[in-house]
Amino acid sequence: MCDLRPAVCTIHLGELSPAVLARIRGLGIRLGSAATSVREARHLEGLGADFIIAQGGEAGGHRGTFLGSWEQAMTGTLALVRQIVRAVRVPVVAAGGIMDGAGVAAVLALGAQAAQLGTAFVVCPESGAPATHKKAIVDMDGDETIMTRAFSGKPARGVRNRFTEAAEREGWPLLPFPAHGKLTAPLRQASARAGSADLFSAWSGQAGSLARPLPAAELVRVLVDEAREVIDHLRRVAGGLP
Repeated sequence: MCDLRPAVCTIHLGELSPAVLARIRGLGIRLGSAATSVREARHLEGLGADFIIAQGGEAGGHRGTFLGSWEQAMTGTLALVRQIVRAVRVPVVAAGGIMDGAGVAAVLALGAQAAQLGTAFVVCPESGAPATHKKAIVDMDGDETIMTRAFSGKPARGVRNRFTEAAEREGWPLLPFPAHGKLTAPLRQASARAGSADLFSAWSGQAGSLARPLPAAELVRVLVDEAREVIDHLRRVAGGLP
């Protein structure tokens, strides 16, 4: 990464050593890191992060918790964003359950400088996600996700299926992350090839049912238009206009 020298680098699932952080900053690379609690956000700011990604409990995929237990770091996106914005001086990026322009406008209103969307782009044709993964999200009807360690050994949010239900019911023993993920990889790959989501880790945020399988560029344009429409509406409401 340091050889490529991107303009921005973001970190998830932990933190880097002070020496590595100093090397990254020395190359002029802006650094962002995920926080699932106010405590983590303050810690990352102290390490020199240029911005904080506030990962709310609604977010799909693996939790980025690295201080304390993940069970105690499941604050919802709106509450977490507002708390972190007030706790740190660096910019905050909101992540978790944001699927449309209204969600983008909401987190901007709470003080976030930007919104980060993941699940919304999984179903785009440019996405490298297997068709099985995309279909599992598109077929959602409401919140059908679950927090599970069954696939990788680390807590992550995905679409509930036969595998997660069996793991929850039977209490399977788990290897540490990422060893457990390597153990289940052949099973997940076979499930995807068979076109079945029963044994596949279809990571998704809680609002996955709002996903739209649009080309990525078109989705970005739609998100911007929707956010502007909501913000303009709120301005009219504030001004007493219909």
